[in-house]
Amino acid sequence: MKKKTSVLALFLVLLIAVTGCGGGAGNAGTTEAASTSEGSGSSGKSGDGKIVIGFSQTVMNHPFRIANVDTAKKAAADLGVEIIVTDGQGDANKEIANIESLIARNVDALIVSSLSGNAIYPAYKEAERAGIPLIIAASGVPDDDSIPYTTFVASDEVTMGQQAAKYIADKMGQKGNLVILNGVVESTNSQLRTQGFMPEIQKYPDIKIVAEQSGEWLRLPAMQVMTNILQANSKIDFVFAQNDEMALGAIEAIKKANRMSEIKVVSMDSQKEALEKIKNTDELMMTVKNEWSFETAVKLAIDAANGKEIQKRVILDSPVIDKSNVDNFYDPNSTF
Repeated sequence: MKKKTSVLALFLVLLIAVTGCGGGAGNAGTTEAASTSEGSGSSGKSGDGKIVIGFSQTVMNHPFRIANVDTAKKAAADLGVEIIVTDGQGDANKEIANIESLIARNVDALIVSSLSGNAIYPAYKEAERAGIPLIIAASGVPDDDSIPYTTFVASDEVTMGQQAAKYIADKMGQKGNLVILNGVVESTNSQLRTQGFMPEIQKYPDIKIVAEQSGEWLRLPAMQVMTNILQANSKIDFVFAQNDEMALGAIEAIKKANRMSEIKVVSMDSQKEALEKIKNTDELMMTVKNEWSFETAVKLAIDAANGKEIQKRVILDSPVIDKSNVDNFYDPNSTF
């Protein structure tokens, strides 16, 4: 009898130990999923029945993209859902792998913000096969009708480009020398902004584009590119940067060259630092607002997960912001 009791006690100890390890692993997995990124394994609805949203972000090294993530997390917390965020690090193959990982975790809806253009489309088809609603946000909308998605939500970047061109043409008096700093060439966002900008600016034959180069969406590369452009061009009237970060880099280069008084700079995105430049200095003349908050994207993902019918395209406002109206948009407590 004593021997049987000892065996039973040992069995109970082992059972408790195994159960404890399982619970610990489960908790660690939940923490990882809620915090941010990649992880693996099966998930689906959370243990308490909350909707789980996957968010594949293209990069996390840019203020606009960081603001997307921060606002998505805040919206998810406010609305009582969980969100799993992955970082594509600017690589299409990694983005696809991240989306496949989110699909494997059986998320209830998927938000994708990509700069990879057509390269990312196979992942969209995988989401459709898995029956997961796909929300494309602050990204290029597929121009191929065979590419599936539930809804597209963003500012209209073609319209943004047109607005910038009209503003520049007006302020230049329809003549002068113009420099253009584009984003990453392969980026759908850059292509769409160019698609809006170039036909509009080409209506004015006396506006001469003296340089057009990529600033890679980032401040330092744009500063370096602008430094070279300044050295090669003695007469520049306006610089159009496809985002604020590049504009801020260009401004630094122009200031170092002591040419700020002769050159006007305009841009896009309306990040807080750019609005401060418009509000407090003459270094940045205008920016076009690109909606950076992902609250709407999260709300659409929740509606899609709940089976609600939603619009195929949700276009967000993109007003022109300069000194005349900057106070209506500037928020010192803004995330971006």
